Amino acid sequence: MRPAHALCTLIALAACEAGSGGGGSASFSGPMPDSREIAPGASLPFGKIATVCGLSKTALGTPVATQSGFTLYDTAAASTGQRTQYLTGFDDGCARQFTAALALFGDIGTHETLAYGSGMLHDTVGAAYEEVKGQICGVPEGQPCGSAAPKLARNTTFLTAYAAFGASGRHADMLLHDGRALALGVES
Repeated sequence: MRPAHALCTLIALAACEAGSGGGGSASFSGPMPDSREIAPGASLPFGKIATVCGLSKTALGTPVATQSGFTLYDTAAASTGQRTQYLTGFDDGCARQFTAALALFGDIGTHETLAYGSGMLHDTVGAAYEEVKGQICGVPEGQPCGSAAPKLARNTTFLTAYAAFGASGRHADMLLHDGRALALGVES
């Protein structure tokens, strides 16, 4: 290969890596919680997530937060009641819809502090995170990601949706990774 072609190949590979967020993609063996597709305007009960395609940016509501390639939209940001909310950043270009009174992103560092500080969480979301973390970070279950954490955080985040605004405690946790919703768990 001529030096100019080698340089072009390296530049192209770097562009692909930069375009993908550089976080690496992990395979996942579990069922996807957002496999159900619904029509625009349909409602969902709290604790469910579904795919909805064909929505305009204005129909999504107000963008309220972006993390790890995902954007959270709120259809009534001034409300404290349950309402439709959307996530974008998925490989298929469709939004994900869920119902909540409040939704917040949480990073992998916060998850690891909570999970490993109080004993490993053995729920659906925690198990999915362990599978992804093991592939990207190369560490065993129950151990923090370590030096690869910035790489994992580029395309991996958690979203917690609350059933009520305030101290109700009922919430749904979602693991989002590399343009996919990998797991959803609801707790009282």
